[in-house]
Amino acid sequence: MLAPAVFWPTVLGVSSLVAGIVSYRRELASSTSREAFGLVVLGPTFVAASLAAFAGEHFTAAKSLAQIVPKFMPARLFIVYFVGVAHLAAALSFVARRYVRWAAFFLAIMFALFVLLMDLPGAITHPTIRLFWSLAARETTYSIGAAALFATAVRNRWPTRSNRLAAIARFWTAFVLVFYGIEHVLYPQFSPGVPDSKVTSAWVPLPHAVAYLTGILLIAFGVAMLVRKVAGSAGASAGLLMTLLTIVLYVPEFFFAHTPADQVIALNFIFDTLLFAGTLLVITRAILDSESKPLAISQTAL
Repeated sequence: MLAPAVFWPTVLGVSSLVAGIVSYRRELASSTSREAFGLVVLGPTFVAASLAAFAGEHFTAAKSLAQIVPKFMPARLFIVYFVGVAHLAAALSFVARRYVRWAAFFLAIMFALFVLLMDLPGAITHPTIRLFWSLAARETTYSIGAAALFATAVRNRWPTRSNRLAAIARFWTAFVLVFYGIEHVLYPQFSPGVPDSKVTSAWVPLPHAVAYLTGILLIAFGVAMLVRKVAGSAGASAGLLMTLLTIVLYVPEFFFAHTPADQVIALNFIFDTLLFAGTLLVITRAILDSESKPLAISQTAL
């Protein structure tokens, strides 16, 4: 019997993932190899699954999460529940493909507030602790990824502005991928994917080699994203890499975990890496769309 802190994030995350795959099945079937074997189509689904899982964590571990809410903010417990509801609402929007532009717009604002109120002050206060800077870069990428999804949803209405947002997302993502790649090369003892302070598990074969390879690939993909002609392929490849790390490294970690605390940590790694993968794929979609003429899209997606 799984503990509530494990059960609900798992159920919400997995059910959103399955529902999203079903929702995007037609686009997935008609996608091209240029889009990383169709994964670009599933960008919103990966984001939705991760948001739903984190919503479950906000609902079941609200008191502990309230401790990281800035102390100057009132009703910190309420804020945790509110963020959980917002995450779940955005996940439902992306899976159901309804009101996507509004969900993406407010999600971008929410992640930007996380950066401005928590991550950036932490990085400035502790400038020598690399994890704070990695976290600030990660949350900023999530915000820009949500903005890229917004750009995709409104592209027919505002093509020029959407293309500008796609360009901003491309350059920012290039910087973050190079930054994360360097992190992996300098600190190969830590878990590959999204930089963290957790040492790679003992069961992973050749952990330093995996970290070095991940770092080199991320640097290569980041540099390639600066070149407009190959930016889409580079972004899709980076998203594919993060998806593979999620499946090959972090999903098994969940089944190897023996305690609820270890399972919660494993779930965080699964859905954080999947969220980063989905964000990269959403940004890739915006980049690819900026290279083509606007196409008619369903009004229900707006």
